[in-house]
Amino acid sequence: MGFGVFRFARDVDQNLLCSVCSAVLEDAVLTPCGHSFCLLCLETWLSRPGTNSCPECRAVCLSNEATPIHSIRNLINSLDIDCDYADRGCKAVVKVENLPQHRASCNFAPVQCAGCDLTINCYELPSHQVQCDGIAAVVSEVDDLLDKRGYRGYQAARSPEVSELACRVASLELQLRRMRQDLNLAESRNKKLERELVKTKEDLQEKRNQLLDQQYTDFDSDYDYGYAPHTIPKLSLLIARFLLAKPTYIDANRVFSAIKRCYDNYARCGEDYEHDVYMLTATANACNWFDDNQRRNIDSWLQSIARYRKLQRRA
Repeated sequence: MGFGVFRFARDVDQNLLCSVCSAVLEDAVLTPCGHSFCLLCLETWLSRPGTNSCPECRAVCLSNEATPIHSIRNLINSLDIDCDYADRGCKAVVKVENLPQHRASCNFAPVQCAGCDLTINCYELPSHQVQCDGIAAVVSEVDDLLDKRGYRGYQAARSPEVSELACRVASLELQLRRMRQDLNLAESRNKKLERELVKTKEDLQEKRNQLLDQQYTDFDSDYDYGYAPHTIPKLSLLIARFLLAKPTYIDANRVFSAIKRCYDNYARCGEDYEHDVYMLTATANACNWFDDNQRRNIDSWLQSIARYRKLQRRA
C-alpha cells in the first residue's frame, strides 16, 4: 500500500500514484506492459486465485516479472512526508527514506499499558504507569510472591542476580496464574454458549413445528387414505412434506395403518396402483415417523413389491 497523498507537504505528481490504491507509490515496480504499482499492491492483486494480469490493462503479468523503478523510488524518497503518527500529535516532517527510522523512535507511537491495556503515546507510558492501578496491583502481587518464596531474605540481599531471578520467577508465576484464570473463564463461557446453542436449536425446532401446524390445518383428520385408489398419492405427498419433522397433530400409528391398507388393497391391482403403492412404501421407509417394528414391516412390503415388479417385467 502506498503513502497517502494528504501526508505530503507539496502536491504530488499524478504520475507517481498507484492505480490500485490511489496513493503515492511505495516500493515502485514496473510491469512488462509498462505500468507502475506499489510492490505490495501488485503482489496482493496477483495473489488472488486465477489472477495473472496487469491491474491496469489486463495484459498477462506475473509477480516475478515486475522490476523495481529505482528512479521513481529515489524521487519519492526525497519528498517530505508527515509522520505515521501525525493523528496522535506528532508534528515531525521527514524524508520518505527516513520514515522507517523515525517511526521506530517516534515518541507518539502507540503502546499498550501492561496493567490496564490502555493504548497511549509512547512518551506518556512512564508517567501513566506510575499512576496505573493495574501496574500497582501487579507489583503488589509480585511482592507478595517474593515474600512467600522467601526471596527477600539474606541470600537475595547478598546476590543481585538471585534477586533479579526471583523477581522474574514471581512475575512468570503471576502471568501463569492469570492465564489459568482466563482459561477457566473462557471454558465457562464456552459451556454457557453450548447450552445456549442447544436451547436455541430446540426453540427453532419448536417454532418450525408450530408454523407447520398453522400452515397445514387442512390435514384430513379422518385418515381415510387407502379406501380409494386416488388417496395413495395423497398419502405419499403428506409423508414427503414432513419427511423428517412430523407435525404433532399427525398420529404415526394411524398413518401406518393407512399404509398397510394401501398395501393390502392395491399392491397387486394393476400397474398404476402398484407403482403408487411402491412410491408410498419407499417414502414411508425414508421418513422417521415409525418405530422399529413398523419400519421392518414397511421395508418388507417395499421389498415384496420390488420382487413383484421384477417378475412382472420378466413376464
